[in-house]
Amino acid sequence: MADFDYWQRQGAEKLFPEVDTMRPEQRRFAGKLLLIGGNKGMFFTVANAMQEAGKIGVGECRAVMPDSLKNMVPSTPDIYFAESEVSGAFGQKSLPEMLRQAEWADAIILVGDLGKNGETSIVMAEFLNRVDRPIYLTRDAIDAVTADATNWSMRDARTILLASLPQLQKLLRSLYYPKVITLSMPTNQLVETLHKFTLTYEMTIVTFHNEQLIVAQNGEIISMGIKDTGYAPISLFNGSLIVKMATLGIWNLEKTDLKTVTSALMMK
Repeated sequence: MADFDYWQRQGAEKLFPEVDTMRPEQRRFAGKLLLIGGNKGMFFTVANAMQEAGKIGVGECRAVMPDSLKNMVPSTPDIYFAESEVSGAFGQKSLPEMLRQAEWADAIILVGDLGKNGETSIVMAEFLNRVDRPIYLTRDAIDAVTADATNWSMRDARTILLASLPQLQKLLRSLYYPKVITLSMPTNQLVETLHKFTLTYEMTIVTFHNEQLIVAQNGEIISMGIKDTGYAPISLFNGSLIVKMATLGIWNLEKTDLKTVTSALMMK
């Protein structure tokens, strides 16, 4: 690490104590968070993310799910259903509802559980290209839009990915990036690759490798041992962490995503 002046490590102490992790006293300042996800018979991650949003104290949280879940999900004012295609996933006709709800939100999470569906991938890629809000992606929401990365990677609004290493492999390949990510590469090589990649592409990346969580933005890198976060590798993608990341982004608009995401790793 000593050879990389752009690489810092967060341990038991917060690297960025200036990031506010306390809910604003007034609900109207606590933000509006939109979750999009689900597929016929699949909604656990969306439900878990909504529960986490309530626990943290987001001002308002809404979810958009395909209408194939209407008989499986309790009817509440915070859940909106968009028209699904024949297999029960988001179809082209779901886009207007998603765009309508995006206008309401301060930040959006594409939380996943979308399934493998070509029409859904087209819809999600178009959504990314048309929305000017910060968008956080995780789980198979990343897989759904990777093929169209050449387009959405140029979006003006902030894009934050909580991605596995295989997902980053495919992303860089889709963008014809000249460096290759491998599952066996040393941490310092991955750090150098993400340093250069995020200097080229304005997105924030959070990933896990060699027992380390790695955050990259604008060429800067933060790493943190997973043992210091309270997470297990499998629980990184259950919807809880991505909600914390988005919430701190809403509460700290003047701070960079690098700082808010890094601080979210320490939230219990």
